[in-house]
Amino acid sequence: MRVLHVVESFGGGVLSAVLSMVDATPDIEHQLAIWHRRDHADTGDERAAFAAVHVLPGPPRRAARGLRNLVRRVGADLVHAHSSYAGVLARSCDLGAPVAYSPHCFAFERTDLSAVSRTAIREVERSLVRRTDVLVACSPHEGSLGAELGFRRVVTVPNRALHPPQVRVRRGEPFRVVTVGRVTEQKDWRHLVEVKREADRQAAARGAAGLHWEWLGSGDTEGEDALRTAGVEVSGWLPRTEVVARLGAAQAYVHTAAWEGAPVSILEAAAVGLPIVARAIPTLVSDDVPGLEPTVEGQAERLLDLHEPLAWARAHRRSLAFSTDHSVSLQRYRLTTAYRHVPASVRNPREIPRARMDHGSYSDALVR
Repeated sequence: MRVLHVVESFGGGVLSAVLSMVDATPDIEHQLAIWHRRDHADTGDERAAFAAVHVLPGPPRRAARGLRNLVRRVGADLVHAHSSYAGVLARSCDLGAPVAYSPHCFAFERTDLSAVSRTAIREVERSLVRRTDVLVACSPHEGSLGAELGFRRVVTVPNRALHPPQVRVRRGEPFRVVTVGRVTEQKDWRHLVEVKREADRQAAARGAAGLHWEWLGSGDTEGEDALRTAGVEVSGWLPRTEVVARLGAAQAYVHTAAWEGAPVSILEAAAVGLPIVARAIPTLVSDDVPGLEPTVEGQAERLLDLHEPLAWARAHRRSLAFSTDHSVSLQRYRLTTAYRHVPASVRNPREIPRARMDHGSYSDALVR
């Protein structure tokens, strides 16, 4: 089977999710089409994971024509579109192949848009339902939203950390707090600044030492400047291996995004055993992420409580258990289940590997 993945940037969390899918299904040939519609964090990671990497032209009409030609030229059995713009591109034209769609967070969940804009985006998604052969959701919350929109076939395929960690974190000093991602409205750098200020205030009231803060990534100039002014180091874009190494040298991971799909950065932090403190947004609640708190005050208090050795050890164990629940065998089972649920009239079932688990048993992966 040959799957052509379509993404709108070669970098960041979406690419990490795609790479984990490729790694989990070595019996499928995966190719990649990149539609560069904005600046992105191309650190050169893992291009060799794909049988071929193609670049689509920028203007939408040319990109659609280029994608149609590419599907025919490479003989793709399935097109798997990732995130909103790539999803619209792949489903707005007749590609001559079935289409799987992974929103990696529906755009109508963005809290930086007006209610009118979110409603319009929701209607666009609803209008494309009939052109989607299977929705591949990254969390139970996203799967439920897809079912509400009317997608007929919905399979939840959990993200996971791509590589087994080479290190496990150890509690130490100085107490380093890290986060990972693009400095944007979505990751909500303003919220992180508020959490840091509240943690500094609570630490002073307790007579405790302050925390050392670092943002692993880059992005908006305004956000980077505000973070540095608040005392948060900003690393700039780093190779994946360096990100994982810095996670392994920290003592806590904080996640303050305003909206999300299923962030791989949390899973990478959990894989090395980092205690997690995260904002309680719907997708993270549905995925049962440890360390969730709904308020700035609660997030700051949880971070400071991790200074206590027993609290840190408990959170460390919870992170490792959470990581174990997001295994390669589960991801492989769910993804092959998703691909097999493409209607028989538009695919050859013999070319799709049979969904299987290496161990254990799971209930039907379909949301509905």
